[in-house]
Amino acid sequence: MAVIKPFSHPRTQQGFILAATLWTLAIMFIVVGIFHSYVQQKLQVGIQAKANLQQRLERHSTEQTLLYFLASSRMTRAGMTFTQQPDEAFINEDGLLISDAVGDELTLDSTIYRGIGETRFAVQELSGLVAINVLNSLDLAAIINKYDPNPVVRTQLISRLQDYIDANDRVSLSGAEQDDYTRQQLPLPTNDYLRSEAELFRVMGWGEWLDNHSEVEWQTWFSARKDSVMNLNTMPKTLLMQYLGLSEELADQLVRERKTNPFRSVEDFTLRTTLPIDLGEDKYRFFPSSELRISLWNKGGGQAQVISLQLTPNGLYGPWLVNYEYSVHRGNDNNEPLAIQQTTLFGHTLGDDR
Repeated sequence: MAVIKPFSHPRTQQGFILAATLWTLAIMFIVVGIFHSYVQQKLQVGIQAKANLQQRLERHSTEQTLLYFLASSRMTRAGMTFTQQPDEAFINEDGLLISDAVGDELTLDSTIYRGIGETRFAVQELSGLVAINVLNSLDLAAIINKYDPNPVVRTQLISRLQDYIDANDRVSLSGAEQDDYTRQQLPLPTNDYLRSEAELFRVMGWGEWLDNHSEVEWQTWFSARKDSVMNLNTMPKTLLMQYLGLSEELADQLVRERKTNPFRSVEDFTLRTTLPIDLGEDKYRFFPSSELRISLWNKGGGQAQVISLQLTPNGLYGPWLVNYEYSVHRGNDNNEPLAIQQTTLFGHTLGDDR
């Protein structure tokens, strides 16, 4: 008896094979796409990690080169000179230091310079800033008054700062001590000098006030010095405008003037600027101190490294001592002008953005 086989159309079989092939190809394409996306993602992570490492190396190299330069170079009233001269070239007949500008100085007034690669840096001599570790600081009170003329607020901020840094636990009028901090669940005051200007945010009321007055450039204007004497040759431009009440145009003119011909005394400053201000001779200095603050960051902003140090050329523990170091956010500054004076410190011209 003959067996009847079911009929199978060849076109149906071919269609099934084609569909299966297309599905297989589609799955392969999806897998390849996922794998390609994974590889690209890992590649980007690797590229970014390499760029971050390169930036850290450039910043570290800039920092070490800068520290060596600051510790081994000579100061003038205009800053740190690159010119190497024998001792007799800058000592007069009376054995006194000749502090006149050489013309190639790296300025110590927070001027922005280009370091190695994409690193940017600025050096600030601390006596050019407002000291916050001074009892009853009139300079700090004047800064507060410019942005908040309310005498109650000014008195309260100054009193709370004094209570924070003094050695006793007595509460001054309008001040705050340990019990007040405990009630507000804040870290207790140290009853000691501030270690850095960033510690000002731990003082009751100061963090809120500074946050509400972002135009107060505390990172640029304040220092944790204990001496209120100020250097008009190293005061940053923006602080000059606030401290002396100058216009931006006049502040720019003063900064240009002191780069090539720095001021010698209060009398010299008054005569040459013709400013109608009364400056006490014992309040100001015109030669840099050994206390410096270095700021380093990458082009475009981000986290900036801040190092406060004291130069100790004859010190037992090295040519410099680091007082404190911290990181702080710095805004985007791609369009911020760089210094245009020349140096061979990093093998290129400062301000040359090649």
